[in-house]
Amino acid sequence: MGVDDRDRAAAGHRGGALVVRGSSARIGDRRGLIVCTAGSARWCGLVARRCRRRAPDSRASQRERDARHDGRRAHRLARAAAVRPRRRERSAERRRQILEGRSVTAAVAASSEFATALLLALVERGVEHVVVSPGSRSQALALAAAELEAAGLLHLHVRIDERDAAFLALGIGMATRRPAAVITTSGSAVGNLVPAAMEASRAQVPMLLLTADRPAELRGTGANQTTRQANILGDLATLDHDLAEGDYAHDPVGLAVRLACEVLPFAELNRPGIDDEHISLRGPMQVNVQFVEPLSGRHTETSALQALVRRRIDDERPQHPLLNATRKEAATVPARGTVLVAGLGADVDLVRAARDAGVPVIAEITSGARQWHTVKGYREWLDHGADGACRMIVTGLPSLSRQVWHFAERADVQVIAVAPAGREHFSPGHRARRVDLLRFEASAQGGDAHGDGAADAPGAPVVADASLTGEALTREAVIDAVWRHSRIDAPSADAIYLASSHMVRVADERVGASAVPVFGHRGLAGIDGTISAASGVADARRAAGVGALTRLVIGDLAFAHDVGGLLRPECEAAPPLQIIVVNDHGGSIFAGLEVATADPALYERVVRTPQPLRVRETAAAYGWAYRQARDVAELDGLVAAGEPGIVEVVIDA
Repeated sequence: MGVDDRDRAAAGHRGGALVVRGSSARIGDRRGLIVCTAGSARWCGLVARRCRRRAPDSRASQRERDARHDGRRAHRLARAAAVRPRRRERSAERRRQILEGRSVTAAVAASSEFATALLLALVERGVEHVVVSPGSRSQALALAAAELEAAGLLHLHVRIDERDAAFLALGIGMATRRPAAVITTSGSAVGNLVPAAMEASRAQVPMLLLTADRPAELRGTGANQTTRQANILGDLATLDHDLAEGDYAHDPVGLAVRLACEVLPFAELNRPGIDDEHISLRGPMQVNVQFVEPLSGRHTETSALQALVRRRIDDERPQHPLLNATRKEAATVPARGTVLVAGLGADVDLVRAARDAGVPVIAEITSGARQWHTVKGYREWLDHGADGACRMIVTGLPSLSRQVWHFAERADVQVIAVAPAGREHFSPGHRARRVDLLRFEASAQGGDAHGDGAADAPGAPVVADASLTGEALTREAVIDAVWRHSRIDAPSADAIYLASSHMVRVADERVGASAVPVFGHRGLAGIDGTISAASGVADARRAAGVGALTRLVIGDLAFAHDVGGLLRPECEAAPPLQIIVVNDHGGSIFAGLEVATADPALYERVVRTPQPLRVRETAAAYGWAYRQARDVAELDGLVAAGEPGIVEVVIDA
């Protein structure tokens, strides 16, 4: 069909050739007049415009185009020359706004501005480690952490499992007494933090949870990955904030500094040499941030933001009601007739005072108070009346024997718990008296009642012998080898982590005076997260330049329960951690409890629960070195070598 003048003008093609595929068009002449025998003439005109070529022999047209190109280039250069000073002026003005604390421009993403300011403020207050579990809603915090790691301002750890991330932070807090920050996205990710937070609460280990959330208006609407995660810890949290965009968008630096200064008692008062009177402020903290889109973006230059954070922190005066508390509940007790029990988190100074006053001391293996000779075989000693003791002083949280609890329940025994107000303390039957401070009236004997002479005296408590021997491949042989080859000389001192299994009780009964730092899950005494927590201790000690090796002694069930703790990113170095798996084919710890008298088949099915665990294959899957000790000589050699990796010790239950 013909082409009207309008379409012919649209299809004009000067000096070129045109081929229209998929139609029956043919070329009329070199001017490009298109006569379409099929299809739409208007469509052919559009194709012609898109396929237009310049005529190869049109030199005049080329000169015209070159002239136009030169003109446009000159115009762009002139415009850039005019714009550049204005940009410099805006940058200078922006720096002045930042240094003066004024609000930032809309081009800056409030999410990234606040996230970076918050981490900078926490670093200024003493936080050194951040653990990230990747997610979309938390991207501003995660990217800020990576940026600060690249700047050498913090140590970053990445774990894909939020539960492992939280227990890693728990271990870091155990080793440093400062909170590690855990960053997670919204939804069920936050729920995975709860087990570690529960342990941190009971054990009074500082931990900061930075949980990303969706806007509050989405709660209860069925929105994706949205739940009521604010205040998920309830009464366990020692600090709890739920922040909306309106809270952090206006003055992100100011809010970040205020939050960091609220964390101050947890982060700074736990440092060595700082008075420990505010121990009740330890435990898990949660800052829940409702991030809105854009979830990340440009933020103020880090160096400028850091300078502003430092200025604002210098102006901030952190306040907390417990910081101003001056009244202390004190007591003075006679040394005669008194026994002191030191559990997890014990006051070592109080233990030293009791020892100097001649008071018998029961120090659990994870109390941190085994530097001196303490009562060995204390379970039997308590069962037989503890030489007529009528008063029990408790520091920390003992958890390794029923005998301590039963002795404290006796009506003729006075129980005094030395613990700060507000902290859960040892109180069987809720009858213990709590005091902040305690003094001993020295006994007539005075001095150290647990020297070598006292150990052999008739009726005196038996004192642990520091020598450790083992002749067979037994649980005792494992404990002997671990303590024998753990160095105590700084800066190459080793550390030991005892899982909540049969082995921690073997160590508690067998080990005498020892200066080796011992860690463990003795708050709620669970087996979850043990590998991750031990890795946290090892990583933190390495980062601080303290210690050469951390040894984890763990049963096969606890190992299987946290096998995911072996996984870490390829870019992160493996921890200086030797994992000694005592494989006794199930929960042998239950053999000493009432449940062991149940029907053997039922007991095996639901209590002992042996697992088809292949430690060698598991180690290979996660990239860990593996060795198996088949006798005492091999065990001793592997432990003495001190190589990071997994050592399996098979024990016949």
